[in-house]
Amino acid sequence: MAPEEIPADRAPLWRRLAWLAAIWASSVALLGAVAYCLRLWIAP
Repeated sequence: MAPEEIPADRAPLWRRLAWLAAIWASSVALLGAVAYCLRLWIAP
């Protein structure tokens, strides 16, 4: 039984890398926002 092909496997490399970069950038931005809020809360 052959594994089913996932539509994302047919996406161009640039699109997959763009998604990776977007997810990474959003996670870094969210972490920075949380750190900034904690900084303001601990030492206003």
